[in-house]
Amino acid sequence: MRHRCKVDHLGRPADQRKALIRTLATSLFTHDEITTTLVRAKALKKHADRIVTLAKRGDVHAIRQVKNLIYHSRTGEMLTDEKNREVPETVLRRIFSKVGPRFENRKGGYTRVIQMPPRRGDAAPMALIQLTYELAE
Repeated sequence: MRHRCKVDHLGRPADQRKALIRTLATSLFTHDEITTTLVRAKALKKHADRIVTLAKRGDVHAIRQVKNLIYHSRTGEMLTDEKNREVPETVLRRIFSKVGPRFENRKGGYTRVIQMPPRRGDAAPMALIQLTYELAE
């Protein structure tokens, strides 16, 4: 029996489960929304909300904690630094420069899970998970 077990097992061993969540979180913060199965989206929601909370804090310790929760990959965009050099934008840099400030006035509910029609191949329940942003006033 699995009474009071708070880990979403996702049918995988712990190391594979951690890698799956890190990959999903990296994709979510790269693209702002992803389509995945409903169970994976619900498991990702907990981790994504924690990452946004750390991004709102923005100190060095929070950066190190987020670095352990996502893969440090490039987003495909280029930024310019203070010396007008082009620097590739990474997911970690994007979280702390764009995502954190956009949720500054929000106290929770950073992600939204929307159910979609089942997948055609195996009829798995699908969901769209996306970051919810404040509307500009």
